[in-house]
Amino acid sequence: MNKHLHRGCTAIGVAATIIAAGLSTTGCNKKSDASSGTGTQGASKKTVEIRVKGSDTMVQLATGWAEAYRKVNPNVFVNANGGGTGTGFAALQNNTCDICNASREIKTEEAAKTKSVTGKEVKEFVVAYDALAVYTHPSNPMKEISLEQLRGIWAEGGSITTWDQINPGMIGKITLFGRQNNSGTYDYFREHICGKTADMKQREFRGGISEMNGSSEVVENVGKTTLAIGYSGMGYKTPAVNWLKVSNKKGEPAIEPGIDEARTGKYPISRKLYLYTAGEPTGEVKAFIDWIVSPEGQKIVAKEGFVPLH
Repeated sequence: MNKHLHRGCTAIGVAATIIAAGLSTTGCNKKSDASSGTGTQGASKKTVEIRVKGSDTMVQLATGWAEAYRKVNPNVFVNANGGGTGTGFAALQNNTCDICNASREIKTEEAAKTKSVTGKEVKEFVVAYDALAVYTHPSNPMKEISLEQLRGIWAEGGSITTWDQINPGMIGKITLFGRQNNSGTYDYFREHICGKTADMKQREFRGGISEMNGSSEVVENVGKTTLAIGYSGMGYKTPAVNWLKVSNKKGEPAIEPGIDEARTGKYPISRKLYLYTAGEPTGEVKAFIDWIVSPEGQKIVAKEGFVPLH
């Protein structure tokens, strides 16, 4: 897995790299000419900007696509920015981006708002798979954990607050690192780990979690904190952290994050990664998305530590 690991760039550094490479406009505030292109890669000489915004989990992947696509079609500049999945959906609603990267499915109310504002139905594209890894400090002797134990650690009202409750002999209070609440990773982990209350309402995270702005920040802080545990995409693993195998129930076989395990859903915290557009994509936006799901675009998925479609 090491050859596929995340390279650790921050979202700010990513955006700066793209801009320095030749963007004449920046940010997601300027309306794009993306939909006016021919849709044939390299056929038009008109300079086109495709504005991409959303998931911080996917920002390194989005940048990898942007850099590779410039070699395919030099007349198209893909301006890739993070900010969180929720931020990306807001930008799609406000017509300040052409593509929203998302690490979770769009919510019904988000799709409805996009249609009410833009007059267009939201279009969804699955572009990769990911596994949310549970990271610990290298000195932590634990090797696996169950979904039930994770719920006891992370969920509001959970009873697990010290390491000896799940690993006798290990002393100390558990330190939690997660994502901020506009993150699709935050929403996905909360939904799948915290679960529902008795009256079928979404259970929230417990208090006291240090919320990080980016996935790499979660991993970095776990690597610096002996008693820490955190969640982030498997592509963000570094030598400074370990990850735990995860089982559906205590006593059942625990599964390590991996490519086949994520694609098949065998790993319990696997998910799809998405692109969303307002309306059916046309012109250069369509050409770019078609390239992303092609074998060439999917090579970038594997390179950046995520799981290709096929």
